[in-house]
Amino acid sequence: MSHEPDLPTRPVYIGGGVATLAARRLWQPLITCACLGGVAIAFLASASFPATGEGVLTASGVRVLAIFAAALILWVTEATPLIVTGLGVFAALVVAQIPVPVIDGEIIKIKIAGAAEVSAWFGDRVIFFLLGIFLIAGALTASHVVDHLALRLLNIVGTSPRRLRQGVFWTAFFASWLMAEHAVAAMLFPVIVRIRDALGRPRMSSRYIASLFLGLAWGCTIGGIVTYLGGARIALAMGIVQKAGLETPGFFELMYYSLPVAVPFGIVACLILEFAFPIDIPSVEPARQALAERRRELGRFGPRQWGVSLVILLTIAAWAFFGVKHLAPVALASAAFLLAIGLVTWKEVQSHVPWDLLIMEGGALALCAALQATGSAAWAASIFFGQIDHNPLLLVALITLLVIILTEMFSNPAVVTLMVPLLIGLAPSLGMDPVHLALLVALPCGLSFVLPLGSPPLAIAFASGEYRVRTVMGWGIVLDLLPVPFFVAAYAWLWPRL
Repeated sequence: MSHEPDLPTRPVYIGGGVATLAARRLWQPLITCACLGGVAIAFLASASFPATGEGVLTASGVRVLAIFAAALILWVTEATPLIVTGLGVFAALVVAQIPVPVIDGEIIKIKIAGAAEVSAWFGDRVIFFLLGIFLIAGALTASHVVDHLALRLLNIVGTSPRRLRQGVFWTAFFASWLMAEHAVAAMLFPVIVRIRDALGRPRMSSRYIASLFLGLAWGCTIGGIVTYLGGARIALAMGIVQKAGLETPGFFELMYYSLPVAVPFGIVACLILEFAFPIDIPSVEPARQALAERRRELGRFGPRQWGVSLVILLTIAAWAFFGVKHLAPVALASAAFLLAIGLVTWKEVQSHVPWDLLIMEGGALALCAALQATGSAAWAASIFFGQIDHNPLLLVALITLLVIILTEMFSNPAVVTLMVPLLIGLAPSLGMDPVHLALLVALPCGLSFVLPLGSPPLAIAFASGEYRVRTVMGWGIVLDLLPVPFFVAAYAWLWPRL
């Protein structure tokens, strides 16, 4: 009797149609091949475009736009792993022949960007900040500080799942007024992880648990637009305004501009959490009991826990003192200090670092630098604004929407650096206040809720492994669109009065 397995006479997916292809997940290699083919065609077609020029799409700009489009499709669909697409971006940019200026004494020369230049684009301070806060989050978890914090959080916000979720959202929202949204997400993330672990649900098995991480990200992101302390993008935008010789709003004046958008938007986002993510756990009492038992096992809040807590408090103070420009070095210094004095070990914390996400972020930042170097981003913005009507409210809506879309694709500083100077220069012809135009970039910049590229809190929440990009894309798009009417209403009724 033969024990040879029965082999099919032909591959089962041949002749099965689209449904069979989808069932066999062959859409992933098909999308990947289509993206690679599109990039190859763009590289060949770029030969017919000019090599250099002001205000025109150049050959290198065509190549970079093709790489950007392919990477965006692959990241959204997850047809390839995030790290694969990120590394592919690096290789593609190296062979794209991108001209970059180089200062040689008093002479500015043009050279082709090679591996060294592209590597520098990858090494943005945002990457190092994310690395630092993931290490800090690992230290909080490894030292069991979060066990105590999670229990205290449950005690404060109550025992019901709904009150817990609301507590997470509004704590993140208000804390982001006084701290960088990145830092707030970094502090609360390990607490939510401990609550998730105590509930005992496998990953991606509970929409409620996913909503805890999304509530953290959404609360930080929306609350982060209220003051200068919420993120570097507002300070950067106002710095550009100052260089243009214009007066910038003060701390409380900025809140006058931001609160009419942030408060109603936060309320709506909180309602969406309740509507879109039904409670699928009976209660949080199992988490409460498990954490209480865990705390008894750990004993008192000992020297190690006090030491880690003290370092974290000093880190927060340093973030507040040195400002948003020094988030990355402070985070890395804190992580290094925790490791150096032996409060945690590298083995304990390195498993908390999502390396694939860091490579993805690096690829996005490198793409942004390449788009700026080739002038293709500025070319696209000029084409866009040159074709629209100069109705102020329509311009507010279009600028807000464009900035949010760009934030989904690029880093916040890159969007500010690209858009604010362009809009200040266009302000006289548009008939609008240049400071208002700068605020229409600085405030919505960072309000991205689909991809973890433009929102570090969303990137941190994504690292929980509780959801995929495509599973929350629908509600993310809704949240991307919601700020537009809020900004239009604020501009029409409140901003001109200041």
